[in-house]
Amino acid sequence: MKVVLTYRVLQHWRAPVFRRLAESSEIDFIALHSRGFPGTPVVNGRDLSGFRHRELPTLRPLSWLPGSLETPIPFCPTLPLHLVRERPDVILAEGSSNLFNNLAVFAYARLTRTPVVWWTLGEIRSDQPLSGARRLFRWLGTALERRAAALLGYSSRALAYFARQGYPAERQFRAVNCVDTDRTREQIEKVAERVAPLRRELGLEDRRVLLFVGALAVSKRVEDLIAAYARLRERHPDLALLIVGEGAHRPALEAAAARLGLGARDVVFTGEVVDDVAAYFQLGDVFVLPGLGGLAISEAMVHGLPVLASEADGCEVDLVEEGRNGYLLTPGDRQGLEARLDELLSAPHRLDAMKAHSRWIIENRFNIDTYMESVVDALGYALTGRRQTPVPVWEASSPGPPSPKREQGDE
Repeated sequence: MKVVLTYRVLQHWRAPVFRRLAESSEIDFIALHSRGFPGTPVVNGRDLSGFRHRELPTLRPLSWLPGSLETPIPFCPTLPLHLVRERPDVILAEGSSNLFNNLAVFAYARLTRTPVVWWTLGEIRSDQPLSGARRLFRWLGTALERRAAALLGYSSRALAYFARQGYPAERQFRAVNCVDTDRTREQIEKVAERVAPLRRELGLEDRRVLLFVGALAVSKRVEDLIAAYARLRERHPDLALLIVGEGAHRPALEAAAARLGLGARDVVFTGEVVDDVAAYFQLGDVFVLPGLGGLAISEAMVHGLPVLASEADGCEVDLVEEGRNGYLLTPGDRQGLEARLDELLSAPHRLDAMKAHSRWIIENRFNIDTYMESVVDALGYALTGRRQTPVPVWEASSPGPPSPKREQGDE
């Protein structure tokens, strides 16, 4: 089966999935992608070895418009020529975030009768009204989505969106967004000897650590975590906040911490960490994702961390089991975030049980193997019309470990 992936850029966290596809004896794989845009989140990873890929000449439509989209959507004018050259059996297309290129993809697909798998998070909920341009973009994305042979969603929330759109259940597949869990376990072992020195270097000895890992952007709502931490520190003086990541919003976050009287020993900013990030995850006691994101949730769970998340990319509804390995929060609810963190920090036995359950979920329900099964199944269905997994993997019969016991003082 010849599979061509069309993607905006090949981020470093997606590369392991593409390597897995390339390693399959049943798949001839190549990725076609843009050059990306330095200074934005739309950039290619540094290490793209292990699979065939081709970077295409790239334009940035609409960049001249006042208030243009925060995350640019690339356009690769030579994409149709490369599709003609590759002659794929199936096209695996990134969803609406690659809208301009998808117009070319579906035009080619219609002319050649090539099936397309639409790979998407579904939709992001927003309290902000849609502008005229965004309404047009959504309409175009939905129009293309309806023409896909198979719909591959990041989560159960994506499946709910597909159902609301009236798409046949037979065409729906779910690959819960996660990191390469096997590689993450290898990295945990690889950096084990670095953890203790790193803890000393960052001034975190004998301290419990709230952890955030991700790009420092407004959409991540890290200010909410800083504000909650400032109040928690009064009741938990041994607590520190570790923020791992870089981005244009970092100066604003540092200023917010300073206004709350938090020093460098309280809120530790590390900058971007990629290669040895497993060592930083091992410093944490609770992982918090206050805003958009997704992959970091599974990465934290491989490390055995409870997770507090608001609405991310949808995977949180599958990965976070309420009260068992974490909590789902309302976006912007700083009081709710503070209360849940206070609850966990005040009940160490419950925190330990949640850590164990995070690991159990990764080992038994959502990992790189179950992820790849769903991706390959969607590709096969698009080509043959036959599913290999009529019952979703997550409905396995195993009930999992018992829920953590609540003891007096937990609430």
